[in-house]
Amino acid sequence: MLLDKIDVIKSDERGVILDCGKSNFIFRKKGTISADHTHDEHEIFHLVKGEVEATVGEETQILKAPIKIDIPSNVYHKLIALSDFELVIDREGE
Repeated sequence: MLLDKIDVIKSDERGVILDCGKSNFIFRKKGTISADHTHDEHEIFHLVKGEVEATVGEETQILKAPIKIDIPSNVYHKLIALSDFELVIDREGE
């Protein structure tokens, strides 16, 4: 059996982001804000647990897991945690 430690990309009072190769795993606590930015990469968010208020571009919706959220490149996006949530981000957009 080959085992290797999973690196922590970021850990703060909001939660933790883990480096899972081509994807990242994110855990956030209720009431925290994630993303709140734009960037050049296309992303796909896989909300696997919890509930968020998601803004992508000009549209805002309340979303409950499980659901996939497509984030085009250079489009503003933000997540507000309405509960603790778990999210997998595919930064290659596939």
